[in-house]
Amino acid sequence: MASSGTGMGDYDCLVVGAGIEGCATAYQLAKRKYKTLLLEQFPLPHSRGSSHGHSRAARYAYHDKIYADMMREAFPMWYHLEQETNTTLYRQTGLLILQEPSQGSFEARLQTVKDLGLQVTQLNGEDLNKLYSGVQYSNDHKVFLEHKAGVLMANKCLTSLQNRFIHFGGKIHSEEQMREIIPGNMVRVRTNKGEYRAKSVILTVGPWAGQVMKPLGLNPPLKTWRMNVCYFKEKQPGTFPEFPIFAELACNNRYIIPNHKWPGHLAVVYGLPAHEYPGMYKMGYYTGNEAVPPDERDKFAQGVQWDIRIMQKYVRDHFPGLEDEPAIIEQCMYTKTPDEHFILDKHPVYPNIVFGCGFSGHGFKLAPVIGKILCELAMGLPQSYDLQMFSLKRFDKQKRLPAKL
Repeated sequence: MASSGTGMGDYDCLVVGAGIEGCATAYQLAKRKYKTLLLEQFPLPHSRGSSHGHSRAARYAYHDKIYADMMREAFPMWYHLEQETNTTLYRQTGLLILQEPSQGSFEARLQTVKDLGLQVTQLNGEDLNKLYSGVQYSNDHKVFLEHKAGVLMANKCLTSLQNRFIHFGGKIHSEEQMREIIPGNMVRVRTNKGEYRAKSVILTVGPWAGQVMKPLGLNPPLKTWRMNVCYFKEKQPGTFPEFPIFAELACNNRYIIPNHKWPGHLAVVYGLPAHEYPGMYKMGYYTGNEAVPPDERDKFAQGVQWDIRIMQKYVRDHFPGLEDEPAIIEQCMYTKTPDEHFILDKHPVYPNIVFGCGFSGHGFKLAPVIGKILCELAMGLPQSYDLQMFSLKRFDKQKRLPAKL
């Protein structure tokens, strides 16, 4: 699939970073017949960033309506990619949103789904206990089921986008690290293997965004978080294969990390069927445990892994059908902005340098739309969405409270 660097070359657009956002962007460019090069510093496939693994949740139930509107476009785009590649990329499972007691974020998400005219079922904790074995919630839990939600097969999504990008004439250079960006009417990009020129450059470098953008005079307020993803084994085989995705919006102190380094973010315990490991159920803690540089993700973690402890407590409290000791623990990186909205923007001085970053753990499902937006920004096409809330400038004005995602 990937080729090596070949020195100087001219392109309409050069995309740096072959995670899900970079692959979706490159696909959109090549499909529109722009001559495009996609650079990736690691061998493909790899597990160093935020796009690897077998599964990601996809849903409409957002607090912020703009994301729900984007999902109305993203879902058909995923379906189209399935048809193009004759590959199953999505499995509808439904999504349970829970909160005890229900508060603003819960109600806003419920209203979003209703406003879209989608099928939704309102429940309480006792209803949930009757519907599914192996779980235990109190009647104080308010619950709704978004029927349309489901699981994207992450690795297959990546591979499908890469294959279609190549089909439309794109080139991928893996194991090629960008060393320098030299702005100009034709942007020059130097790597460890060669040099390229492009009319536009798009940076989709995930956890490395801060360090890549700094030499360009930009200092986005990004933090990179080491995330632990746990797989808990069923006590009784066959208990959870049909259990939906779930997300509990924690609003009490039971599932909050003590003295968290970045307070104010909504604490969410989430889970989804573990297709990659039969007989297990996958869980994560959205707020994460510790901020670390992306190149130090796998160093020995210092201190208590509070996110793992919180997930274990959650299993003991609400999933008696699971062992409370994780059988497998995997890591990935989240790159978060202070308000947990994305950054999709042009360089304020060099408008042919475009960047997409700060996806804050919820960008994967929206990748087809994000790719389209970044393509439009880079190539001077009419914009599909109002991008004011995604601009880098917003952080120059005032501190914003975290979004309720």
